[in-house]
Amino acid sequence: MLIPSFAGQLALHHSSIDADIRNWIEEALSMGKLKAVVATSSLDLGVDFKPVDTVIQVGSSKGVARFMQRAGRSGHSPFEVSKIYFVPTHSLELIEVSALKEAVKRNVIENREPLVLCYDVLVQFMVTVALGGGFDYEELFDIVKNTFSFQWMTKEDWEWCTTFITVGGKIGRRYEDFHKVVKNEEGIYVVERRRIAMLHRMNLGVIVSDAMVKVKFLGGGYIGMVEEYFISKLKEGDKFILAGRVLEYLRMKEMTVYVKASQGRGITPSWLGGRLPLSSNLGFLLRKKLAESKAPSSKDKELNFLFPLVESQQNKSHIPSEDEFLVEKITTKEGCHLFMYPFEGRLVHEVMASLMAYRISQLYPISFSMAMNDYGFELFSDKDIVLTEEQLHYILRKDDLMKDVSASINATEMAKRKFRDIAVIAGYVIQNHHGRQQSNKSLQASAGIIFQVLEEHEPHNLLLKQAYTEVFNQQLEEPRLTAAFERINASTIIYKIVESFTPLSFPIKVDSLRQSLSSEDLAARILRMQERSNRYKSKRK
Repeated sequence: MLIPSFAGQLALHHSSIDADIRNWIEEALSMGKLKAVVATSSLDLGVDFKPVDTVIQVGSSKGVARFMQRAGRSGHSPFEVSKIYFVPTHSLELIEVSALKEAVKRNVIENREPLVLCYDVLVQFMVTVALGGGFDYEELFDIVKNTFSFQWMTKEDWEWCTTFITVGGKIGRRYEDFHKVVKNEEGIYVVERRRIAMLHRMNLGVIVSDAMVKVKFLGGGYIGMVEEYFISKLKEGDKFILAGRVLEYLRMKEMTVYVKASQGRGITPSWLGGRLPLSSNLGFLLRKKLAESKAPSSKDKELNFLFPLVESQQNKSHIPSEDEFLVEKITTKEGCHLFMYPFEGRLVHEVMASLMAYRISQLYPISFSMAMNDYGFELFSDKDIVLTEEQLHYILRKDDLMKDVSASINATEMAKRKFRDIAVIAGYVIQNHHGRQQSNKSLQASAGIIFQVLEEHEPHNLLLKQAYTEVFNQQLEEPRLTAAFERINASTIIYKIVESFTPLSFPIKVDSLRQSLSSEDLAARILRMQERSNRYKSKRK
């Protein structure tokens, strides 16, 4: 250890550590026993930390409100001032520093949009009220209808929910376990059976965690684990990287993914910690600040510091104005790289990259690997990516947007995985029994069967519709994706053929190198890219 005296005074905190250790860290931090804690977003909310002097934000905070929330962890007293330092992970994040400072000055803070029409939560609430003394049909309808989240609910939807908790809906009429609530002689809906009451109390709650799935070779060899969210988007034949191998997705059964070894490049798995979305407010200010960086104000220290880098980007390619959208094509000896810069955050770029790859493949046969950061994304192929100006406008069109998104990813599989959580909350499947808990594997098997039955026999089931709605609105960010394509279609598209990696493309390329296979270490590969870039500068002079 470099400084032995720090033993027991430093800690790591993240959502996957043991609960006892996590509680000890939080308690020790609150009591001032720890000098520093390195944490993920797991310490964003829920714990009071009075002794914290300073917060250090490493890399993008992804949003103005999130940055201010983290700053507020320090100086947590009416008589103190919060202090936060931003440590960029690459030079371009200095633009984000400038954008954050302006956002705080102008009080441009993101709204927290409430979720609406969550029928799984509603039916759980209805059973809870029935268990707590019962409810009158019309009276409870008026109460629920007057809430923000259910103001758009129709009487037909309410009738469906009532039918669901009394007879299990269309598919549950023959299964007594789905008959949870009955209407008594006074016309009040109540829970009468003791077993139903006990199971409902044991399964109350709406917080669900993302499951991990095993990855195995078809022959049985174990490789590792990935988050279910990532794997659910893959289709047969897609390639991804895990444990230093390129793997081809074959199928998923219950909670196990079966693959075979492959070659070439694959998609880098995404993890929960990296999926916090860049907010639309911060994305807007980033585009604004990037445009201003061509002639920065003398008061903007970050943009002035970045000017040599910005000048290099302008000389090699282009700095997009607020009403422009930049696309760069770079050919190296490894292959062809297509970079696009929407500045909409990694989550949206992940969907956009799949969509662009799909639309290009509709023009001619070609396969891609993808990489992205919060500013843009890369499509890489060992073949030349041939795109005319007309074809570029075609693949960036806003027409048929969600239809093509659904075709480019496995939307049905994503909805099936989302339905498992909805089914647990709504009581379609029971997670906690007396003395035991069902595994995610068992839950997925049960929920998967119900999902398939509903798809075939009750396609208008509100919980089924909710699964698809949440996939498009939350995981695929349909409203923001639509707004991004409307903005792109209203912008001037700048298509640049570039000789070497630019300051905008370089961080995206480095992210992809971290996950790719090579006998050469990362630092050596980055140095080689820099040397090629310097040769390009010398050639221009």
